[in-house]
Amino acid sequence: MRHPKIALPQDPSTRGLSRRDFIRAATAAGLTVAMASSLWSQAQAATPKKGGTLRLGADGGATTDTLSPLQALGVDHTASASFATYDTLTEIDHEGNPQPSLAESWESNADGTWAIRLRRGVEFHDGKALTADDVVWSLNQHRGDTSKNAEARQIVGNMAELRADGPDTVVIRQAEVNFDLPSHLSSFGLLIGKEGTENWDDGIGTGPYRMERWDPGVRYVGRKFENFYRDDQGHFDSVESLNVPDAAARASALLSGSLDVIGSPDVNTATRLADAAGFDLVQVSGTQHYTTDMRTDTGPLADANVRNAVKWGVRRQEIVDKVLGGFATIGNDLPLARNQKFYNDELPQREFDPDKAKWHLKQAGLDSLELTFHTSDGAFAGAVDMGVLMQQSLAGAGIDITVKREPADGYWSEVWMTDPWVASYYNGRPTADWMLTSQYSSGSKWDATYFNNALFDALLTQARAAPDETKRRELYFEAQRILWEDGGVMVVAFVNILIAASDRMGHGGVGVSRRLDDARLARRWWFDS
Repeated sequence: MRHPKIALPQDPSTRGLSRRDFIRAATAAGLTVAMASSLWSQAQAATPKKGGTLRLGADGGATTDTLSPLQALGVDHTASASFATYDTLTEIDHEGNPQPSLAESWESNADGTWAIRLRRGVEFHDGKALTADDVVWSLNQHRGDTSKNAEARQIVGNMAELRADGPDTVVIRQAEVNFDLPSHLSSFGLLIGKEGTENWDDGIGTGPYRMERWDPGVRYVGRKFENFYRDDQGHFDSVESLNVPDAAARASALLSGSLDVIGSPDVNTATRLADAAGFDLVQVSGTQHYTTDMRTDTGPLADANVRNAVKWGVRRQEIVDKVLGGFATIGNDLPLARNQKFYNDELPQREFDPDKAKWHLKQAGLDSLELTFHTSDGAFAGAVDMGVLMQQSLAGAGIDITVKREPADGYWSEVWMTDPWVASYYNGRPTADWMLTSQYSSGSKWDATYFNNALFDALLTQARAAPDETKRRELYFEAQRILWEDGGVMVVAFVNILIAASDRMGHGGVGVSRRLDDARLARRWWFDS
């Protein structure tokens, strides 16, 4: 669709028009920046170009990483390598809707039985044809103790029956009806491999790039797979992804031309690149959120009044402004973004209120409190500075905190999920049930707060099976109220997903669930010139 106030060239990228020049021209003609960005993305999406070597700078990798969906936590570097090499049955578009990937279509009946029809003609990198048996085998790997991927185990655990119906159809009967299954099948943990795969790090997938090199925590190299089944993805001749943990080093490599794209630029870099010639700062309001996680099962934080004292005692907007550079919006201790379906917008926004914080301390029988907050640059850029600001604001509420800076190396394996109060971040999920269930239902393996509430669990069970949206809304709203009042998570902010890139890069709509275009940047982007 063309906006009547501006004439767009049929193909901006072929006429020497950069994204920045386009947006300046469009805003001068009366469009908002958001509208101009959307129009540019539409024009670019229609004209992807083939060729070139993408040099991507990501972070989060470790030498212990693996491409195996049975083990990997899914940090940026590893997830990007996995999605370059392997596929899931579905993927989520930039509007949060499930779209076909290996699955061509799906349908269900009222009792929760689904027929998933696979694309025909899909090949693995060794030439073997994909069949329903490969899909059934891959999903079944998440039964039992072999799989350490909690989210995948949870999804597959609800599959009471999983079988092939011929070479191109998979039948799934759910134990509990969940109409969000097509979205769940996009989960990072549900990568599809060849039946009998023993080593996922061999990289025999169906993705757009055939793996040539995989040095965990260091480098991934992939070359275009000529028999890849999609024309709308996999535009580069080759991809090289480097793990660059230091944000300043990533920025320097981009500015020097050593990298084409970097994920998670720090605030200083993002501010600098917003108007820098030759570069683009891509930002979308996503579902990723920065949190402090308080264990609800041990120590003084096991008291909900103490947790609520902490939540009321933090100046969140100050953290957004001073630490996150304004590239975020304050959170309200719910893991759903405000623009997500079923977000509970009836709860009051928690602001800095030292009187309420002190009241909650008194309810816990305390006049003051000493706590240790464990944080690290490895949690997210600015996590240590956030701790310092929290220390200052909580002092006014009678809470004295020690900010303990932990090493980035080993933070996720030795501190997170272990210490009583930690800095963390979470990639969002496209549906309310997926986010609330995978993160905060009793027994979740990724919940650093160890939240356990039987009523919360029951509400989620009822909501996911309710065909009536009004009823689902009522149930999800009540579940979020319980989490808001009793939970151990303080959602400080929802951060804009930032990607810094050379202005030679082209792309369509950018995914909002996780960084680096839902970790699929190597599949979706291309070179304009």
